[in-house]
Amino acid sequence: MPISKKQSWHIEPPWGLLNDPNGLVWYKGNYYAFFQWNRFAKDHSSKAWGFATSPDLVHWQFRGSALLPDQLYDAQGVYSGSALEIDGRLCLYYTGNAKQQGRRISHQCLAISTDGRHFRKEGPLFAAPAGYTGHFRDPKVLAVLQGGYQMVVGAQRDNGLGAVVLYTSPDGFRWSYGGVVGTSREYQMIECPELFRLEDAPVLLYCPQHRDNAADTSLDSFSVGRVLDQGPDASRPLDLDTGWQRLDEGFDFYAPQTFRTPDGRRILFAWMSRLEGEAETAFGAGEPRIHCLTMPRELFRRGQRLCQRPVRELRELPGTPVPGETTESGRLYRPFRRAFRFTATELAAERNLDLTLHEGEWSFHYDAAAHTVTVERRCWTGPGQDTRTVPLSALSSLELWCDQSSAELFLNGGEQVFSARIWPASSQASLLIAGLPPESPVQLTLLPDDLYRYLPKEEETQ
Repeated sequence: MPISKKQSWHIEPPWGLLNDPNGLVWYKGNYYAFFQWNRFAKDHSSKAWGFATSPDLVHWQFRGSALLPDQLYDAQGVYSGSALEIDGRLCLYYTGNAKQQGRRISHQCLAISTDGRHFRKEGPLFAAPAGYTGHFRDPKVLAVLQGGYQMVVGAQRDNGLGAVVLYTSPDGFRWSYGGVVGTSREYQMIECPELFRLEDAPVLLYCPQHRDNAADTSLDSFSVGRVLDQGPDASRPLDLDTGWQRLDEGFDFYAPQTFRTPDGRRILFAWMSRLEGEAETAFGAGEPRIHCLTMPRELFRRGQRLCQRPVRELRELPGTPVPGETTESGRLYRPFRRAFRFTATELAAERNLDLTLHEGEWSFHYDAAAHTVTVERRCWTGPGQDTRTVPLSALSSLELWCDQSSAELFLNGGEQVFSARIWPASSQASLLIAGLPPESPVQLTLLPDDLYRYLPKEEETQ
């Protein structure tokens, strides 16, 4: 009998397809995580906003729908956007996608809530300006220190190449075009941009995308970030093809979005998928749902490098330690469920290290001589392995966070991160470590099993 892929502590819908995180915000005593949701099928044929709430970034409840594609200006999709509290109101900014005679028309739109449960659409704020195509989307709004608000929008110019565009507003409701933040010569679209300050430096996140403009289809895309020397300057647009780092080196990470907690931390979620075509169809077969968000992560800087670590609230969770046993192959752990956290510190940079999860569903190898890290997972659409290899000068610590069908690995306190969905095939959860220095402190801890739940259907927001 197939093993369920249903996650136990990651945000995912009870049915249908989830993709981009949209509005992440703290509002009236709760964290909100909105996300793209197809309520009807495990494909991308319909786009609404679903959401979940949490008092503590740990215990989440799925709440149902927030925004549906029920107006002429968003009839072909309530696309991605962001959320912000303004004067006690929860403001949701999103892209309304419509098509007329095969032509894509996009508007940046606003919806407002005063209770976090019921959302009133205010309609379009503005359409794509002259010089841009209908690929003009994903508004991310930020309150600025000097007063007022900024919005960055992902765009495609009339020349078929990508850009990030800036808008400004005195109140969050009246918006003016502020110029171009950056342009690309290589990528046909820039998706999911975000501009914010992190430890007193401006940071830009975005997703470069190759497209077949003639067929209007995506070819490939990924998520990057960069620390800027100064804020946006329309007189000197950034070169978006250079100066960035990948935010996650794993298989499944896209469309990251951040927000500030009341205590000032910058928290990131992303869509934990880059599955396409055959792989996505196979992964969702026999399941009522597909895809989830990553675990919440604290984003921080080490110089010009953007780093991530699991949020403090998860790291401080009490859990049940699981003892390991010494075998000929290494140290072996056999937890009785797949939701756990493993940590290892004071690792020896001169020694190779290997981790094997659930008898080969996922594995990690650090090559001390080559200074490389390789992460593999068992391919589920054919024989062999999916593989990622990246340079790493030394390995000093690692954290591995597992759920029923995912693994998220943090190296050297968040210097490198690898996210992956995995196909549960082994009936016995296990973790085997080879090459571990005898003096290295290690611990495997089971995570509580009540961190995420669905409300009864009659209590969901429709």
